[in-house]
Amino acid sequence: GRTDLVALSARHAECVASLTEPAPGQSREEDGRDTAALSDLFDDLSLSVDIRPGSASVTGRFADYPAFFAALARDRTLPPDAWTAHPGIQILGLLEARLLGADRVVLGGLDETVWPPASRTDAFLNRPMRTGLGLTPPERRIGQTAHDFVQAVCIPDAIVTRARKRGGKPTVPSRFLERMRAFVGEGTWRDAATRGARYLHLAEAVDASATVPPVPRPEPRPGPERFPRRLSVTEIETLVRDPYGIFARHVLRLEPLDPPALPPGVAERGTLLHRVLADFASAHPAGLPDDAENVLLRLGAGALAEIADAYPELHALWWPAFRRLVPAFGEWERERRGGIAALLAERSGAIDIALRDGDAFRLTCRADRIEIGPDGSAAIVDFKTGRVPTNREMAVGFSPQLTLEAAILMRGGFAEVPDAARRAVPRLDYVKIGGRVPLEPVPVLPPRGDARSLGAIVEEHIGGLESLVRRYAVEGAGYRSRPYPQYARRFSPYDHLSRVKEWSLAGEDEEETAG
Repeated sequence: GRTDLVALSARHAECVASLTEPAPGQSREEDGRDTAALSDLFDDLSLSVDIRPGSASVTGRFADYPAFFAALARDRTLPPDAWTAHPGIQILGLLEARLLGADRVVLGGLDETVWPPASRTDAFLNRPMRTGLGLTPPERRIGQTAHDFVQAVCIPDAIVTRARKRGGKPTVPSRFLERMRAFVGEGTWRDAATRGARYLHLAEAVDASATVPPVPRPEPRPGPERFPRRLSVTEIETLVRDPYGIFARHVLRLEPLDPPALPPGVAERGTLLHRVLADFASAHPAGLPDDAENVLLRLGAGALAEIADAYPELHALWWPAFRRLVPAFGEWERERRGGIAALLAERSGAIDIALRDGDAFRLTCRADRIEIGPDGSAAIVDFKTGRVPTNREMAVGFSPQLTLEAAILMRGGFAEVPDAARRAVPRLDYVKIGGRVPLEPVPVLPPRGDARSLGAIVEEHIGGLESLVRRYAVEGAGYRSRPYPQYARRFSPYDHLSRVKEWSLAGEDEEETAG
């Protein structure tokens, strides 16, 4: 919902003030200039903001607050000595260096276009016009920086440095360096470079890190008794693609937390669309009403009303997209209903897989839609608001959702499906909804070049699942993180826990082939 960002700043100041207070007996200056500046900002906020009802406010969402606070903090200026690394070191600009003396001077940035700066030609005032107006020529800055260079370098102890690369590109040494090199001669220049090499070696030693062995890919083995005895078909896909995700969620029992005040996203939109289509099918299982589109629109309007007040900008995007979906879904339904004798929406199913010593594993699912034809055949439909798996991913076992649902149906896992519908392999269909194309049916078939039938693939998947479950629940296999990187999901809430970026950068992310 909406909140008062100004009042939230005052609350923020009260909560963080204790964290920014210096230690007992320590002043703010000793605690750090940056911390003192932050404390001053919080003090000003807590003293100046009137949080009484009716006071001046800036309304926004909680997610907008970081940008709002960053804008307030950006107006605060830290004194230059806030970044001083040591009391005996000062970082000065050319004007300040011209006025102060020092025992040792380090001249940095002796690259062409930096020191001296590149001369710029005014697009509106050429040189004669500048002279006529009494303005200085562009080269004056070069002369001034040459004067600054001579003043700074002509002391007993001066270190001159430059960057060989800037922004990843090679640089050209400053003309001042080239003139000085020509003036002192190669011998003197070589001696100076040799003395300067000592500081380069010291800098390399500071930046050098100890040899750290690469982080191995995690593969915890908590034991067969810790393997969950109940998983859904979507979690089986996770078990195949990233077993570590099952370990983190079901063995360690770690549930990912959403950021505070996170607005609805694609997952919530998918849940909303599934609910609307399920409500429509449940209300009209035997046939379509004459005003099917209007019924769908009313159901969608009721479901989207939940976010209309809190997130009007999302409603402005989701409602037109739903209206585009309605006629396409209505046409698809009319074509589909001609071959349907019974329709079951949002039905749960489950089967048990025997392990050993009376132990069993339960495979569960919730089918979006099961259709029974007049001839007793069955079809399973799964609505997708995101990416639809390819037939190749299905065939090799990395997207086994529908094939496992088919196995559950054929083994009697759906109580309301008649026995006649269990005798043959059901038809399997993904239906993509809500994309650039409002509705797109995608039948699940063996990929081109695969001689297996769909039924053979279903039997292989349920047989492979039985073997996979026994590997973990009986043999105690390790939960390896991302064993098949080419088929791993782009994002997992447990990637930071398995330290994917560490071991993958160390060369551990080698692609493996599925067995």
